[in-house]
Amino acid sequence: MSIPLDSLDVQIESPVDFASLKRNGLDMEALILARNMFDYFNMLNGPTYVNMVKDFWIRAEIYDIESAKSEES
Repeated sequence: MSIPLDSLDVQIESPVDFASLKRNGLDMEALILARNMFDYFNMLNGPTYVNMVKDFWIRAEIYDIESAKSEES
């Protein structure tokens, strides 16, 4: 089946959303700052390569358990 890349929508999420945590009463900013871990969380939340994600999904193949076991033998 041929699927055009433009027909795919990539939903980008942040694994750690400090603003949302703060709005819900959990302010972690001081703790993260004290442990000097902001660079780490920026890396986790950092860029999503939309074209790469779309290209991966276009080329992905799905196998069921029986098909996978038959390929192993």
